[in-house]
Amino acid sequence: MSATQNYKSTWRLWKQTALIFAMSALTATAWAQEDTTSRKFTDIVRLKGYVKNMQGFQMADLNYVSHSNLIHNRLNFRVYPTDNITVGLEVRNRVFTGDQVNFNPNYGSLVDQDNGLVDLSWVWMDEPGIVGLSQIDRGWVKWNNGKWDITLGRQRINWGVNAFWNSNDLFNTFNLVDFDYEERPGTDAVRVQRYFKNFSSIDIAIAPSEYDSTWIGAGMYRFNKWTYDFQVIGGWWNEDVAMGVGWAGNLKSAGFKGEVTYFHPQQNALDTSGSVTASISADYVFKGSVYVMGGLMYGSQGFDKTINPALLGGTAIGSTQPPSAKNLMPTKYNVLLSVSKPITPLINASLVGIYSPGVNLVFLMPSMSVAIASNWDFSVFAQSTMLDNGSVFRKYGTSVFARIKWGF
Repeated sequence: MSATQNYKSTWRLWKQTALIFAMSALTATAWAQEDTTSRKFTDIVRLKGYVKNMQGFQMADLNYVSHSNLIHNRLNFRVYPTDNITVGLEVRNRVFTGDQVNFNPNYGSLVDQDNGLVDLSWVWMDEPGIVGLSQIDRGWVKWNNGKWDITLGRQRINWGVNAFWNSNDLFNTFNLVDFDYEERPGTDAVRVQRYFKNFSSIDIAIAPSEYDSTWIGAGMYRFNKWTYDFQVIGGWWNEDVAMGVGWAGNLKSAGFKGEVTYFHPQQNALDTSGSVTASISADYVFKGSVYVMGGLMYGSQGFDKTINPALLGGTAIGSTQPPSAKNLMPTKYNVLLSVSKPITPLINASLVGIYSPGVNLVFLMPSMSVAIASNWDFSVFAQSTMLDNGSVFRKYGTSVFARIKWGF
């Protein structure tokens, strides 16, 4: 792509983004003129976001270390034209450099992934050694009157209960390896929520797709019983029928959560080709503010014995792409332990570890964050994967990341 094409592509992207926001702002202003409260413009239109710079080092062993760099900017717009209507627009801008770009001439196509009904991702720079990408990952309008919520557009529909593995999250699961994507993926959908007394609610959502086989439509009923929050879900998920339950409560002073989802092909309703994904977790805060969480996850379609390491590519462990609710992990049995502790009021350390028996897969992710100033944070993350390949238990890759973030 030439420099002129890059310029035109970039200009076209920002014109489209500015047009969407300008239309929202003008609509907000028109509605606000009828608002007898005479709100200020800053009460109607708000902007937040951040800029991050992350340096990464990847190594299969100590003989060779590759490096990468990511500049990540996010703009979160909110427009409040009336007390009942909210408009949201969130733009994610990223610039990639380093060995990952130098050694892969198709890196721009690799990161230009938008699974929504409308493709809102643009590669505006694709040159040797550098790729620039922007994406609108949120763009929605919400109407609320206290009892009803109706949301239309690209949004996050979070039905998951557990912190890491969410089989109830039919619309937009997330990948725990992708720690830098704090907002997590969204989906293009229509969502209607109705709230009742006693903390119960009904939630119905439909996410259309270009292809009939990838539509998702489901409903959820939430209620409170025995001091627990329960949820029951059901609907169609791609080419499957999905049914599930979830809960969240306490066992004495420890938190206890879980979710189970059963998937069955729509075309084979009477056979035994269905699959189950389930997870439970418990968490507790010890003295010294040490937070510990343990979890178990079962996926009937996962591997339960030694595998070729190449099979991890494209999975929740081998990539940053979101897994499906049906295949949250490439392995059948999984154990997770997470520990975090504030070392000082400004420094926090944590460790996440996953072990998959049978496959003998180990994944470790330690991290440390430091609040260095107001709205400034510095963090260090590491990820390491070890696997039994049938003859030896060995490390298959370690990555270390240093990130500085400024929020506004």
